[in-house]
Amino acid sequence: MQDPLYLTMWLRGYSAIALPVYFRKLAAVVPMSRLEPYARLRIVPVSWGEPALLEEDFEADRGLEELSAVIQEHLHGDCAYQVETRWDLWQWEGGDWRLKPSSLVLELFGELFDTESGEHVRVEFGAQSLYLPQSRSDNLRPVQSNIRSLLHLAGDIEQALPVERRMLWSESEENFVERLTALLD
Repeated sequence: MQDPLYLTMWLRGYSAIALPVYFRKLAAVVPMSRLEPYARLRIVPVSWGEPALLEEDFEADRGLEELSAVIQEHLHGDCAYQVETRWDLWQWEGGDWRLKPSSLVLELFGELFDTESGEHVRVEFGAQSLYLPQSRSDNLRPVQSNIRSLLHLAGDIEQALPVERRMLWSESEENFVERLTALLD
């Protein structure tokens, strides 16, 4: 499994009661895949080790915004609300770059849910390799396009939500921004 890339955010004036509103604003800026539209909602109580209270696939034509009504129905301060969807990114496959659906996971946390650092929102952008140059290709444009997509989405989220603090990170020991800078120099 490739190391995923995350954007973690803490919100100014955060309130768990506003989770459906935060989600609606987040969903309004998320670019769902045109190649393979998909959305799955999971509601997990207390911590990630617990079984999901709800896990449901949603029709793509309903859009992500409609999921906020389901979140409102199941609103609890000790739950995490996770939506897995897809967005289109360039991927290296079979010796060539192809535009393909890639996983995008949105997570919002109630104030009593067990998170590592007390974050309110986390976005998993998929494998960090999607945003790093491929050693087998001299073409940097697809990677640059993926980075622009990531930065554009991060900027849109920051404008939609009252973001007080943010952090782009991966589970590896490396600093992703430093690694990317070193590879592009």
